[in-house]
Amino acid sequence: MAVIIRLKAGELPPAQTLADLAAAAKSCKIIAFPTDTVYGLGSTALIKAAGRRIYQIKGRPAAKPLPVFVKSAEAAKHWVEWTPLAEVLAKKFWPGVLTLVLRPTKEGRLLTFAEYQTVALRVPNHPLLLKLLEISDVPWAQTSANISGEPALNDGETVAEQFKDLVDYIVSAETAPGAESTVVDATGAAPRILREGAIPAAAVKEAAGTAPC
Repeated sequence: MAVIIRLKAGELPPAQTLADLAAAAKSCKIIAFPTDTVYGLGSTALIKAAGRRIYQIKGRPAAKPLPVFVKSAEAAKHWVEWTPLAEVLAKKFWPGVLTLVLRPTKEGRLLTFAEYQTVALRVPNHPLLLKLLEISDVPWAQTSANISGEPALNDGETVAEQFKDLVDYIVSAETAPGAESTVVDATGAAPRILREGAIPAAAVKEAAGTAPC
């Protein structure tokens, strides 16, 4: 049975609760939480067992890699091969609802399974998540809080009801905006839109027009 932490909109848990959640994530516990898009499920990205458990909880197809939350663009550069395009888009849209797909560095191979050639990273624009990423000091493998094939959830109490027997901690707070992030392949000189979400494709392409070749 999950530990459920209920917060008012915009409220942060006490320091000890934040520390407990960060420690739980580092030790492969699965946490459900609000984000700036929808509610998510996450845990450390550095231990493959945590990712496998997220796949099992969701029934997520193995062919779909888990995106990763990082605390900053500087942190992202440790894990992926940073491109001029990524620099421009990160400055424009991070923290925020843009996911960048890039090639992993040697260290970044730890964030994904051998069959995947890229890693999807995002710095979320959510005070709770940014605080947890800072305290835990590890990237988080994460995905939307829903059973695969069903709509992503944006209400904390619905998440608590559906996942209370499946995850270790649930943070139920404000209603999440509901629109998923826009996903962009930034490995090349021009952006390749993989999924149009909260940020219109036109806005991404406009921002990318300032990227050096």
